[in-house]
Amino acid sequence: MAQSEQKGRGILSTLLIVMVGQVGCVTLIIILASVFGGLWLDKIFNTKPVITLVLLLAGIPVSVFVMLALARRTLVRLKDQEEKEKKTEISS
Repeated sequence: MAQSEQKGRGILSTLLIVMVGQVGCVTLIIILASVFGGLWLDKIFNTKPVITLVLLLAGIPVSVFVMLALARRTLVRLKDQEEKEKKTEISS
């Protein structure tokens, strides 16, 4: 029983680490896309900081939405893994 609890905690820790890594990488990509896209559009339309600032501010809710979506997906994976473990314990 104690070994299965440790295994469950290990899986949870691994999934949380993966989720944090994904959220960090995706947030960085969104920020970089906002900055470089904004600078490019500002150069084209000659509106120096305006489009860059707008895209950066628009990136905040996008980052939050993506973070929630990744967290949901991770929780679904965790729930599926837990159900799979319960089925294997019952059949054993």
